[in-house]
Amino acid sequence: MQQGCFIGIDQGSSATKAVAVGADGQVLFRTRRDLPPPFRDGVRIEQDGEDILRSVTECLQESIENFRSGGAAVLGLGLSCQRSSCLAWSASTGAPITPVISWRDTRGSELVEGLRDREPEVRRLTGLPLTPYYSASKLRWIRDSLPAAVRTDAVFGTLSSFLTRRLTGSPVSIDHTNAARTQLMNISTLAWDEDLLGLFGLTGIALPAIVPSGRAFGTTATSAGVVPLLACLGDQQAAMLGLGVTEPGDGGINLGTGAFLMVNTGSRLAPAKGLMASVHYSRERDLRYLLEGSVNAAGDGLEWARLNLGLFKDFAEVDDLCWKAASDTVAFIGLNGTGAPHWERGISSAFHGLGPESSPADLVRAIVEGVVFFLKDIAEEVRKSGIEPKNYVLAGGLAPITYLTQVLADILGTDLRISGVQEASAMGAAFLAGMQHGSWTDGEIRDMTSAGELVKGAPNPGLERRYKRWMELHRMTGELDRL
Repeated sequence: MQQGCFIGIDQGSSATKAVAVGADGQVLFRTRRDLPPPFRDGVRIEQDGEDILRSVTECLQESIENFRSGGAAVLGLGLSCQRSSCLAWSASTGAPITPVISWRDTRGSELVEGLRDREPEVRRLTGLPLTPYYSASKLRWIRDSLPAAVRTDAVFGTLSSFLTRRLTGSPVSIDHTNAARTQLMNISTLAWDEDLLGLFGLTGIALPAIVPSGRAFGTTATSAGVVPLLACLGDQQAAMLGLGVTEPGDGGINLGTGAFLMVNTGSRLAPAKGLMASVHYSRERDLRYLLEGSVNAAGDGLEWARLNLGLFKDFAEVDDLCWKAASDTVAFIGLNGTGAPHWERGISSAFHGLGPESSPADLVRAIVEGVVFFLKDIAEEVRKSGIEPKNYVLAGGLAPITYLTQVLADILGTDLRISGVQEASAMGAAFLAGMQHGSWTDGEIRDMTSAGELVKGAPNPGLERRYKRWMELHRMTGELDRL
């Protein structure tokens, strides 16, 4: 690789982060900008598109200035973006004409429930479950409810499309990974699907052109001259690339607000019951897929335990509390509904096994193990599909919880590697930009990210016993909710 660096930007729900990555894959510089709190009104969660754009340009400019002073060249830029968040903007000016509706916003629930009998068709066409978290129902709400969205030059799309349009000024586009999360792209043809557009009542709206994740999106002006935008992809796909999940059979687990288990299926689209078939990344002659499962409340569940239940004051306490737990208490946490492979909406949370001697440590461990048990369910569906992951690499804000990583290795029956990569999504965006530039291969990226602590799985009869109890608690909670 020639001397210089690639900048990766990860635009998330609460902050925008940027990293500059050198020829050896090491981070040379990092920065972040926190976003203003979103507007919340019941199920509605909105952000301001200009605020988000400003955070991106400020992170980019700070990174550029850092290297400009040292005389190093910035060879390209990659953008990772929160998936399914969407808006409408002016085709002529690029100015937003609606708020950004967050992926977490569920105002489209009524529309989605009215389509429930069409879910098998939606799954077949998209590889995804029918849920208001994806963009389609939000875009329908925008079209029906916001007068500005009916203007003739309105373009409807994801936040990633808006940002690439404003950063480069180029014709509006959307990459395969973000287009898939609108629930309007056919996962087999990689094109907008007229049947899906009709199903969601969106026939005729102006949508971005679907393009590969790695391509020349255009250039963006900086204080050091123009820089090419060479990659754009969804945040979780970027995280897997940042962790070196580049070969078929490689598995990755990202432990954050939610938890995501993904397995690289190479050039083969491999749907599985209850899981999501996703595009990992795409280039002109290179298309890779993932099999994905998500846990809706991982870090969110612990934050709920801290704020609402008062079980601890600081996240630094969680690991010690888990190791101190002494009972077989189990917790089923249904916050935000369940993700893969169950896809239950509005299910309650429940604890079992509380007694006179129960302590906060018992409840905290139960919540942490609940995340692990959800991931076990996802991994089982992966195995049932005929895919046996060769390895798993872990990252994310919860990865430093040693109890969590140990029991995860135990319940999956395999060794895990805790990645030393920080800001995996931003790293993945930078890596894909470097691949598109011709500076790295996917094998070289895998080698550059191979370091990390190994956690060896071991037989754990107590954990297996609690997993069986948790499965029964899950079943009973659903039955009680239906009474």
